[in-house]
Amino acid sequence: MFLHGRHDLSKKHCAKLLVKTGASIDGSIVIRPPFFFERGNFKVGKGVFINSGCVFLDKSLITIGDYVMFGPHVRLCTTAHDTHPDRRRTNDTNAPISIGSNVWLGAGAVILPGVTVGENSVIAANSVVTESVPPNALYAGSPARFKRWLIEPMSS
Repeated sequence: MFLHGRHDLSKKHCAKLLVKTGASIDGSIVIRPPFFFERGNFKVGKGVFINSGCVFLDKSLITIGDYVMFGPHVRLCTTAHDTHPDRRRTNDTNAPISIGSNVWLGAGAVILPGVTVGENSVIAANSVVTESVPPNALYAGSPARFKRWLIEPMSS
């Protein structure tokens, strides 16, 4: 489904529309159009902000925690294709994506199948996340790599 318009969708209108598609969302979500998703196969927590141009390829479940911020043109892709030329068009693989609470996904970030982004983490603009990110971490690059802790982990 492609949501488009010149202004932010009202929280009430957006919530009603997305619930009709099967998505599980809280009424406090803000989406700046355009916004594209395939199936409505996602669950969204409280206070989530999705900036313009975001894409959810949601063949597998996408779970988004509370107070997550999406920069413009962020892509969550739960589907990938085989790299072998003979299987590329027929063999796709699917895996869920999980975004923890209080995460910031910078403009143009791409999150690939099977990735979990831990709570309080930041993914820098234009990063491609190919593997899971621990909580409280800053990741950047293509492929995204650890840069520093946002909150130092407790030593045991």
